[in-house]
Amino acid sequence: MDEGPKLFLLASWMALFMIFAGRKFTQPIKDDIGDKSVFMFNSLKEDEKEALLQKLQQSKAQ
Repeated sequence: MDEGPKLFLLASWMALFMIFAGRKFTQPIKDDIGDKSVFMFNSLKEDEKEALLQKLQQSKAQ
């Protein structure tokens, strides 16, 4: 591929990625389409966190 189209595609990708990244800063957490398990884990009480971690470690060991 020639340099011209390569640079155009790279610049387009960079511009679109910057728009995506910029929107993530203003997006409320509740509307994030990512994995919400971290937020659910952080909302647990300490004893519930420990119990869940033990359960996950036991299931991983099997």
